[in-house]
Amino acid sequence: MATVIVSVISDLVTDQRVHRTSQTLHEMGFTVLLIGAKKNNSLALTERAYATKRIKMLFQKGFLFYAEWNIRLYFFLLFKNNDILLANDLDTLPANYLASKHYKRVLAYDTHEFFTEMAELYNRPFVKKIWQRIENFLFPKVKYILTVNNSIAALYKQKFKKELVVLRNIPLLEYMESTTVNFSFTTNKKILLVQGAGLNPNRGLEELIEAIPLIDDTFILVIAGSGLIIDDLKKQSAALLNNRTFFTGLLTPPQLQVLTKKAWCGFSLDKPLNINQQCSLPNKLFDYIAAGIPVITSNITEVAAIVNEYGIGKIVDTVTPRAIATAVTNLAADAELYQQYKANTITAAAALNWKNEKEILQHFFTKIAEENKITIE
Repeated sequence: MATVIVSVISDLVTDQRVHRTSQTLHEMGFTVLLIGAKKNNSLALTERAYATKRIKMLFQKGFLFYAEWNIRLYFFLLFKNNDILLANDLDTLPANYLASKHYKRVLAYDTHEFFTEMAELYNRPFVKKIWQRIENFLFPKVKYILTVNNSIAALYKQKFKKELVVLRNIPLLEYMESTTVNFSFTTNKKILLVQGAGLNPNRGLEELIEAIPLIDDTFILVIAGSGLIIDDLKKQSAALLNNRTFFTGLLTPPQLQVLTKKAWCGFSLDKPLNINQQCSLPNKLFDYIAAGIPVITSNITEVAAIVNEYGIGKIVDTVTPRAIATAVTNLAADAELYQQYKANTITAAAALNWKNEKEILQHFFTKIAEENKITIE
């Protein structure tokens, strides 16, 4: 039976893209091993249909974290039999590339971002240059490449003259599980929700917190997840004497699904400050749709296209506290429009469903197997 080793630098618990990918490969008949990093604050990983492995990290962030990860991953891959290596994002590609060359294995790559233009590199020119050099060296050497949307595929095609296969971050509708969750806030209020494992700069979170005092007190803001600026956001909320903003920390997927279904609306407010963010298509947008809640988003290309196509929410042209508060207030004042947005999410969810999207992934790996004479089962 053919083996695929999937690797990603996340701790696996909240990374639903790699879970869906690994589960689909397992269903196709591959033997799958998914590898991630384990940090000090990582949640427990539940058992899955395929094998998992988390590499415990000594360093928790920065250059040494990425260096340690690639060194440990490389040596781990050297001693594991495999037919195909699937690297997720540029921070995992060096180890996979070296291991694939060592044993002459097939290398596939799933880039979740236009990596070198991420917001986290926005004011770090030296670090950005290092990643650019890594990408410029490795990207042209990979034959089989996936990415998350058409805009990012077009950017990579322009830069490297390569055709990428687009596989969007679309959830499986049936994955909305029933579970009991005790939250630290009352769910009698209307919940304005932001979810995401990457609560990082330039994602409109500061402006959203500032908007809460401008919105009537029937609403509360719930920020579910963690990231680089989570401590700053908590300090900002405390400084504003804002007792209507709550932080859940990282939640398991079933917990997050329960919370999302209780929300009044969901937010995706990435600022178009760089190419990557202008072209991003966050997972949370599809999670909101699957949960049946309207959205309020910033005006970035891929997100706005889906919001407009399906009529599922409001778009703010500028990410400011006043603009956000106005969008919430206007939507709350128009009950008919709100219900129409909710109804439209049902139509959107029927189309934007992993059952449909996974056919792209199945075709992608079937092609890899056929071209490299790999027998799946």
